[in-house]
Amino acid sequence: MEQQEHRTPVLRVRALPTSTNAYGRVQAGWLMSQIDMAGSLDAERLSCGPVTTVAVNAFQFAAPILLGDVVDLYVERLRIGQKSITLKISVEAERMDGSHIRITEVIATFVAVDADGKSRLLGDA
Repeated sequence: MEQQEHRTPVLRVRALPTSTNAYGRVQAGWLMSQIDMAGSLDAERLSCGPVTTVAVNAFQFAAPILLGDVVDLYVERLRIGQKSITLKISVEAERMDGSHIRITEVIATFVAVDADGKSRLLGDA
């Protein structure tokens, strides 16, 4: 994978044995958790408080994540509404040989919530 521009990942995590199946491939649920974490970190910063995930589009793996890969998650803000934030979360893996490969990308929507779990305006924590 060619480096197009310098980007800083929101989250960078190594795939460990606890995140893999019996064949050494990372399970989709583990990756979905990392995607949710990366998206919520950015959305919480922007909303100045807690958020909840309300939608994630289907995602397909372009390649597997292998045991030992370092997984980079990048976030791009697509839409900022009054109460919601829509993000594109891109996932890449750095193989143990130093090569980089695109894994997947998803579109996720987060809504700012108050202490009771009700939606609130962004910035009104």
